[in-house]
Amino acid sequence: MTSTDEARIARRYPKRTVFDYLLFGGLGLGVALTIVIAAVAGVQQSNPPVAAMVRSFEVVSPTRIDVELVVQREDPSKAAECSVFAQAGSYEEVGEAVLQIPPAEDGLKPYSFSVTTVKEAAAIDVEGCRIVGR
Repeated sequence: MTSTDEARIARRYPKRTVFDYLLFGGLGLGVALTIVIAAVAGVQQSNPPVAAMVRSFEVVSPTRIDVELVVQREDPSKAAECSVFAQAGSYEEVGEAVLQIPPAEDGLKPYSFSVTTVKEAAAIDVEGCRIVGR
């Protein structure tokens, strides 16, 4: 390689400066910190104090749907409430209710409820649950 080639390569690929190392080091640290924060938040939120899922439902009439929820709680001695909503075939919400879950002895227990609707429902879903008094 000639001295002309070396000069051309040195101009094209300059040596790294302290600023470059600080900039890329800071970016790397920021990415690592973001990953750690996301992982910690995911672990904390992966086990909520109360959760419910729809086990089954039956459309009894155009204005009523029966639903069976399975509720799981960390502390079953605490009462909870779950918000549910019913949807029609056109995806519009046709009914909603806040269902009161009484304290129990088991952490995982099924409960049956009826939800009144304004139109015939095609599906029902749990919007969210929370411990009462929080």
